[in-house]
Amino acid sequence: MAILIPSLGFARFDSRGELRLAERLKDFLEENAVVWHNLPVGPLNRHPDFIIVHPANGLLVLEVKD
Repeated sequence: MAILIPSLGFARFDSRGELRLAERLKDFLEENAVVWHNLPVGPLNRHPDFIIVHPANGLLVLEVKD
């Protein structure tokens, strides 16, 4: 089970699809994976839906279209 920041109880999702994906990521990724939701990135403070960091697989940035 992955670490989700903020946790599902505290996160605010823009769509139902984001919530469903967050639940799947938490349940199906390994324990050492870290998933951030709506983390500001870069000088323009863009907010991708999910940023996933996994020690073996690297970094993945996801934008959900639902």
